[in-house]
Amino acid sequence: AKPEDKAFQPEEVKLIRNHLWDRANRTKYDVNAYAILFSSETGVREGEIPSLKWTDITDKAIHIHSQQNDEVRDGKKVYYYNPTTKNEKGVSHNGRFIPITYQVRRILTELKAKQQELGITSEWVFCKENGDWITTVAYYEALYKVCHKLGLKLGNNHAFRMALNSYVYVPMGLPVSERAKLLGHSVDTNLKHYTFARTDDYLDELNALTGLEDVKKHVLDEIKSAKIA
Repeated sequence: AKPEDKAFQPEEVKLIRNHLWDRANRTKYDVNAYAILFSSETGVREGEIPSLKWTDITDKAIHIHSQQNDEVRDGKKVYYYNPTTKNEKGVSHNGRFIPITYQVRRILTELKAKQQELGITSEWVFCKENGDWITTVAYYEALYKVCHKLGLKLGNNHAFRMALNSYVYVPMGLPVSERAKLLGHSVDTNLKHYTFARTDDYLDELNALTGLEDVKKHVLDEIKSAKIA
C-alpha cells in the first residue's frame, strides 16, 4: 500500500476524536478513550502509551523514553516495562520530548481529574480503575472497535502517526529532522515511509481538525521550550 493509504485522513481523525470525546463525557471512566485521543494528538507508538508515567510529564513537554513489552513466561503472556523506545533498540538515549499543545493538556487534565474524583491512585497515566497500567492489546482492541463502529477502513495506531506527520507537521513547515525527532525514528524512515504528497483539497479539513493557525503560532515555541530543537 502507498503511504497515504496507511494514514487516517483528516476527516477520519476528526470523526474519531468527536466520537471519543462524546464517549468520555458520557462514561464514568473510559481510559481507552483518553488514550486514543492522546495518541491521535501526539503520534506516539501504541507501546509507549501504557508505559507513560505522570512523572514523565512537565508543564512544557512529555518525555517519551519507555515502552510496554510482553513475553511468554510459563505459558502465560506477561507485560513488562522497557526503559527504552523502539528506535533505541535496548540502549537508552533519553528518549524524545513532545511539546504539550492545548489539546494534549486538555486530555491529560480531564483524565487526571476523573482519576482524582474516583480515588484512583497510580504512577501510570493511562491506568485501569484499580491503578494497573493498561495493555497494548487492550488499547489496540479498543481502537479497532472504534474504527470498525465508525466504518473506517483502517483501525491501527500507526495510521495516527502517518496522519500527524503528513497532514499536520508537513503543512506546519517543520523540517524533516524535527518531524523524525517528534515521532521517534530516523530522517530516512520519515522521508521514505511517512511523508507523502497531499493536495489542497484537505486544507479546510486540516484547519478544522487541528486549529492549524493556532498550532503554527504556538508549537514551534513549545518545541524550543521542550529542548527538542
